[in-house]
Amino acid sequence: MIDHARLRRLDLNLVHSLDSLLRERNVSRAAASVGVSQPVMSAALARLRRHFDDELLVRRGNAYELTSFAKQLQPAVTDALRAVDRVVAAKTTFDPDVEHEFTVVCGEVLAAMLLPRLCLAIQEAAPASRMRVVEPGQLRNVDIADHLAASVDGVFLPHGWLSGLESIDVLEDQWVFVVAADDPAERLDVDDLNTRPWVVAQVGERDVARGMQQILAAGVRPRTEVIVSGSMSMPFFLRDSSRVAVMGRRLITEMGHLYGIREIPGPWELDTLRTAFWWHASRRDDPAHLWLRQMVGGLLESDVRSAADDTGQRP
Repeated sequence: MIDHARLRRLDLNLVHSLDSLLRERNVSRAAASVGVSQPVMSAALARLRRHFDDELLVRRGNAYELTSFAKQLQPAVTDALRAVDRVVAAKTTFDPDVEHEFTVVCGEVLAAMLLPRLCLAIQEAAPASRMRVVEPGQLRNVDIADHLAASVDGVFLPHGWLSGLESIDVLEDQWVFVVAADDPAERLDVDDLNTRPWVVAQVGERDVARGMQQILAAGVRPRTEVIVSGSMSMPFFLRDSSRVAVMGRRLITEMGHLYGIREIPGPWELDTLRTAFWWHASRRDDPAHLWLRQMVGGLLESDVRSAADDTGQRP
């Protein structure tokens, strides 16, 4: 619930000054960035210090640093200004000729496979728009639903990680076993999975990707030699080694020859990986977001057409 009495005690114009001060960490530069004089910005800083009962900026030698409280405050200030900007810029229809920024959360592998095509489609249809891509790791300890409502247009994540949000499917992939391109093996059996060294991708603080969860559920006890936090680094630990990993087939198909890795048959077929674009219900009727969803939906349609071309069938 919004505390209107608390909001009335603070001039909301100060939030703009606060954002500039936290970004610039310098009164003169902050003043220039918002188009006011240095004395005006100094007065704003004094009022903000009284309101928060914190120095916000402290001098260290010839420079200023943010206090611990200011560092904690900065993401919330950014989110608040983006939310206000959305309100001010709201229209009944999306104008592709007006400058607009779309913010999406996407992991590095999906970003490499999905977002270049999405960016191209957006630039062709709305040249004044741009895209901001946020790594999922930047949202640790943040309620994703609240973040979506405040400042993010959507999240690209596989099914199984989010619930209670609206979504559209955008990509279907298959988990596969992967080894170095020069590995002499023609296939892997269960003994190989238990004795070979593994490269394992960690998701969040303790979880592993769904494909790896299937391996563990089958009773395999991998001899984990390398743990990485992002799948894009896995190929560098696979090549020139006897290690094995589980990765998405699309990345191997598109980039395996560059990385020196290849898919290899295993003792069983692994699960399908379906990725969706998720958004908060509060954005359902927003014209700009509706337009973005149409662009995102086009990714799946182009995938279907591409698959049909590859097999000589109609979608």
